[in-house]
Amino acid sequence: MRSIDPNTVATPSESRAEVLRLTGRNYGVVRHVLVQHPRGSTVRPSTLGTLVHTRKHRALLLYLLLLSIWPMLAKRREPFEGAFWARLLTTEGGPAWSTSDISKAWTDLEKAHLITRTREGRNVRVVPRREDGKTKWSQPGRVGKDRRETYFVLPAEFWTSGMFAELSLPGLAVLLIVAAGTSNSNEIWLSYDKAAEWYGLSAASFKNGTRELERLGLLTRRPEPIKAPLSPTGTTTRWWYSLTGPYSSTARAAAQANAKKERDTRTRKSAKATTKRAAPSLTRSRAQA
Repeated sequence: MRSIDPNTVATPSESRAEVLRLTGRNYGVVRHVLVQHPRGSTVRPSTLGTLVHTRKHRALLLYLLLLSIWPMLAKRREPFEGAFWARLLTTEGGPAWSTSDISKAWTDLEKAHLITRTREGRNVRVVPRREDGKTKWSQPGRVGKDRRETYFVLPAEFWTSGMFAELSLPGLAVLLIVAAGTSNSNEIWLSYDKAAEWYGLSAASFKNGTRELERLGLLTRRPEPIKAPLSPTGTTTRWWYSLTGPYSSTARAAAQANAKKERDTRTRKSAKATTKRAAPSLTRSRAQA
């Protein structure tokens, strides 16, 4: 058998970078309802809490990847093979992914009503459903003032840096919680004691997740002493959380602004090219007249 020159084979990291590039933006879009139901709902915990409680770490990662690359995947005639999905989620030193792992994760997502699957020849086309599993997926933010349409962004660096393979399930959950909570602000107030009520996470999972993110340099905490009339000391501390680097609210807003600028530029170039192509026809029409 002829040996293959490794220099002619793309790495999984290069594959991830390419599919993300083809989305035309440097981030993925995720509805807030993945993390928490809107205020006024009977219960606040949503899909994230369920996936963490049932330990569906791989299913959560695969769903986030599906949402992140959906802009390009939706336009493809042929769906990705299971082996390619496994390749996209493979990192050096990270957990191994097989086609069986991919199939099981799709099954878990289907049972959670987060995807639909249809077979096309030897492959399976997967289409995302809305992040709360209640209806089919559509581009977020396009349905008036529906609070289930608000969203946050997950930077491409989550995938390209391999961070997705490094985080534990609690760490990933807290990353998503803080990212969702800081989509319109720099920081969010969180409490271990409220983790179960607000997000469906145990206090232990929430604490482990925050400590992991701090250790990795992805999260910072700011204490705020406040009055507490019912406390033995009359005071307590409220903790505010914010993400750093490409995950910070500032960096994510900049990524969105850059993507919009690039889209506007492409639109102007396309309109200009269309005008140039139409010009000769207009000239001929005038000559004939």
